[in-house]
Amino acid sequence: MKKIILSGLVLLLFFACSKNDTNNSTPPTKSAGLLPLSVGNFWQYTKISYDSNNAAIDTSLDEFDIIGQITINGVTYYSEIWSTFPGNLGSFLVNLDSNTLEKYDSGVQYTFFKRTQSDSLNADSWADTVTSRCKGHNYLYAFTDTTNINGHNCLRNIVYVNDCTGFNFEQWVYYLQPGLGFVRVQHYLVKNSGTFYLQFSADLKSYHTN
Repeated sequence: MKKIILSGLVLLLFFACSKNDTNNSTPPTKSAGLLPLSVGNFWQYTKISYDSNNAAIDTSLDEFDIIGQITINGVTYYSEIWSTFPGNLGSFLVNLDSNTLEKYDSGVQYTFFKRTQSDSLNADSWADTVTSRCKGHNYLYAFTDTTNINGHNCLRNIVYVNDCTGFNFEQWVYYLQPGLGFVRVQHYLVKNSGTFYLQFSADLKSYHTN
């Protein structure tokens, strides 16, 4: 999929439109697809954090909210925010089609989640913005197998985060039930030994969708 680098002017337009929408200049809409997108939708998660020895060290509540919408060239985009990352306001989602959830983040457009017919498919890649290591790329892989999580039949995608040397030091695993939302999100970090450990796991606790 072709990457689109949004200019600062377009990003300013995003924010300006979002502000206008809060004043009801554009009626709220719904978007059907992998993720129910509608202003006011939210998902709450029980988040358990672990140390590098796999011991649980903290339990907290995390929340994912759809907080606004904008329309550009007839396409409606939805502003989203995780309570874990309250400063990340320049992020927008759209159901590109019934199988593809796309995201604009930090001026970059990429596939955020994909349902595929080919197993272990490299669905997309995009430049990483990490500061702890030399900047590399993210690689999204989609899998055809399904996983039952707390009674939900979920698709699975994994994002491998590599630094500029190609070393994979971070992984994100997303489990999504189409039409419901993300049921589990896991984050893995690499240890000095080169093996990964689960840094946190967030499981769906409750949700509200229009």
